[in-house]
Amino acid sequence: MNEDLLPNDPKFWNQLTPIYCDTVRIIGIFMCIAAVIGIILNGALVYSFIRYKALRTSPNIHVMFIAIVGLLASCTILPSTGTSSVYCRWLYKRAGCQLSGVIAFFYGCSSSYLLCVVSLSRCYIIMRPFAANHITVS
Repeated sequence: MNEDLLPNDPKFWNQLTPIYCDTVRIIGIFMCIAAVIGIILNGALVYSFIRYKALRTSPNIHVMFIAIVGLLASCTILPSTGTSSVYCRWLYKRAGCQLSGVIAFFYGCSSSYLLCVVSLSRCYIIMRPFAANHITVS
């Protein structure tokens, strides 16, 4: 790795990864496999929510949003990071790196916040089961 290159230099983005490349390739392959599995499973879950109206209850809406965020992450972040890991260098230049970072941050925060909402919803249902009927019954 050339220490003199700065991120503004286009040659910076063509450097190989500074760690052992075979390990990074294995991780990249697993990320690509996780992307395919995530697209299939989250897509099936979103499809079932769209197709079957009975699943669209108030508590399940949060789960649907988690599945949508997971589907978007499986379509964008996992393939780009996985393919770059397979090639042992970042393939998408500086703009791709910045966009990938912003999108990954957004998906991570969204998933965390949605899981908090689900846990608060379930806690409310357990702590006040009779008052929760007004919230969960559509």
